[in-house]
Amino acid sequence: MKNRCTLIVFGVVAIGFIWLNSPFAAAGANPWDGATNIETRERFIPVELWAGAEWDGRRGLEMPEVDGRYRHNKAAYSIKGPVEWKHPATGQTHFVYERINPDKGGPKWQIFAINDDRTGLGRLYDGRPNRDTRTSSGGLKFPLGLWKQGESKKLEYKIYEGARDSSRVESITIKQIDFALGNDAHCLEFYWTVTDGSEKKLYDHHTYAYCPGKSMVHEIQH
Repeated sequence: MKNRCTLIVFGVVAIGFIWLNSPFAAAGANPWDGATNIETRERFIPVELWAGAEWDGRRGLEMPEVDGRYRHNKAAYSIKGPVEWKHPATGQTHFVYERINPDKGGPKWQIFAINDDRTGLGRLYDGRPNRDTRTSSGGLKFPLGLWKQGESKKLEYKIYEGARDSSRVESITIKQIDFALGNDAHCLEFYWTVTDGSEKKLYDHHTYAYCPGKSMVHEIQH
């Protein structure tokens, strides 16, 4: 009996030792504390930051279940998914999130998926009031994975318009990799642009801020 008790105690101690030396324990009670390397200014950005979902600290690009409602500036929006969705132009099936922005003129409905390069989330569908619906092959609307302070990445993708398609390029530059915004810690700020395929014509550019548990909290349209 004594030997059995000794083995049980030893097992508990061993499990405790493994836990204390795991990356999750090192990050403390808040897993977001361990997302950024302070010395190199490199951060792992999970889908959960965009989705406003809880994150367990694991460094994998998972798509957590989400059914949330959020606010940025004075606008409200909801995110729901992931769900299976068949692309009307390519016929491919994707796991996607639906993002809906209610508006006086009608809702803005967008569909997001992890892009093929796994560098970010891109829009596959963008439907807005008083504008033609757009479908695309993806893009780079939100950064995912490892990014550094000041780093820029871009992705070329296709816009489908009936039987025709055209090239676009979306780019992201990290402005603040990990900062406090009011009472919210570990926020992320980045600058986003979209151009034509030659990168000579600028169509749109914004600055976005996202905070854990809140999704997008601030947007500047330049």
